[in-house]
Amino acid sequence: MCEYHSKFNGLLSELNNQRGLLTKELSRLDKYISSMYHDLEGIDPTEEFSLSFVTQLQDTLKKRRVVKDEMARLDAVLNPLRNVAGDIETSVNIRKKVSKRWKRDFKMTLTIEEVISASN
Repeated sequence: MCEYHSKFNGLLSELNNQRGLLTKELSRLDKYISSMYHDLEGIDPTEEFSLSFVTQLQDTLKKRRVVKDEMARLDAVLNPLRNVAGDIETSVNIRKKVSKRWKRDFKMTLTIEEVISASN
């Protein structure tokens, strides 16, 4: 039982870590865009590098959109998992108590691995 719970928690942790990385990347891009907007105030629109500036801004905005899209796809999986995490934690704790009582009352000493390997 603990193995399943550990795998669930590992997945949840991995997804949370990925969400954190995406949030940091989004923040980095937002700061860069903000900096570009500030730079835009000082640019003479007739200057030669205006087209380069607009292209760079457009590329950065496209990257930001890719990050936002990835975050939305991740959130579609992560948010429901977060919502059930508390229920799973409660269920696992209840099951641990029952399993502990069964092991004591029924003198269960075998592990699931031992049972499966013995049947092969």
